[in-house]
Parts: sequence; C-alpha cells; structure tokens
Amino acid sequence: METLPQEFVIFDTEFTAWEGSQERNWSGENEYREVIQIGAVKIRDLREVNSFLVYVKPERNPTLSEYIIELTGITQQDIETQGVPYPVAQSEFHAWCGPLQIGSFGTDAEVLLRNAELTGIPFPFRNDAFFNIREVLEEHGVDTTGYMSSTIPRAFGIEPPPDGHNALNDARSILLALSEARIQGVL
Repeated sequence: METLPQEFVIFDTEFTAWEGSQERNWSGENEYREVIQIGAVKIRDLREVNSFLVYVKPERNPTLSEYIIELTGITQQDIETQGVPYPVAQSEFHAWCGPLQIGSFGTDAEVLLRNAELTGIPFPFRNDAFFNIREVLEEHGVDTTGYMSSTIPRAFGIEPPPDGHNALNDARSILLALSEARIQGVL
C-alpha cells in the first residue's frame, strides 16, 4: 500500500501472555494469544474522529498472568467487570469499523483471526480489510526494527504517549507516528 486511505481505522490488541511466551511463540502448554483488549481509532486525514475500546474475557485462560497484568495494567477485575466474550467483542469491533480499511502495526489481524478460530466463530472481516502499517512505513524507507506499536513515534524523534501496552493508547501512538511521518515528508 503506497499511500494511506483518507479514512481508515488503526487498531491494536492486547492478549494473554506469560513470562517467555513471546520467545516461545506461545508454544508452551495451554499458551494461547487470547485477546483481552481491542482498542482502535477512526482516522480522517490523519486525525482521530472516533475511538473504540473493549475488554475481552479469555476462555482458555480466564485468569490473567501476573506478567500480562504488569505489562498492560489490565487487571483481573477489569476483565471480570468490563470484559465481554470474544464473539461479542469481534462483532462490536466489526460493526464499529464498517467498510473502512483497518491498519495495525504488525500482525494484530492474525490475532483476531486466530481468536475467531479458537472460539469457533466465523471471521466476518473481508480478506482485504486489513493492512500492516509497519510495512507501509518500511515501503517509505522507515526502519521499524526494534519498534512496536507503543514506541514507533520514536522512529520520528518524538516521545510516544504514556501507558504503552494499552490497546487504545497504542493505536493513538501509531497515529502519532503516522502524523509525524507526514509532517516530516515521509508519507
């Protein structure tokens, strides 16, 4: 994707993890990347016009690890009091996105697809609905090595918003990076 759409969605996910699970690629016993939070912003002309946030109750591992609680700040109480089952979260997110293209910094679309499979529900998004913002930046000469959704503004010399590893804050961090990339003439 050479240029960004005028209107689109930026989203991020947080999902279950344990000490070392990323290095093991979630291959340990009963390790699944179950979504616990989806955050998104609707964008028009690289400006936020709306936001979305939902907490999700994991089915296979309903008790969050201390590792993910410390990383994200999402507590067991958040999940129990505000969380919805993944099928509800996916349906709400799909309806909120509408026909817009949906971008993430990495493979969050794959995480959504795997969660649909894990919960045994259809994946309602079009095959071409998602794009990888990391790849868009790399196509424009930005070295994204070592960055994640919560830190990508640093690639443009600016400090990201606080509270990384919160899906909505990370979506806003990606937007900040894209806006700065446009200001600097990269996009």
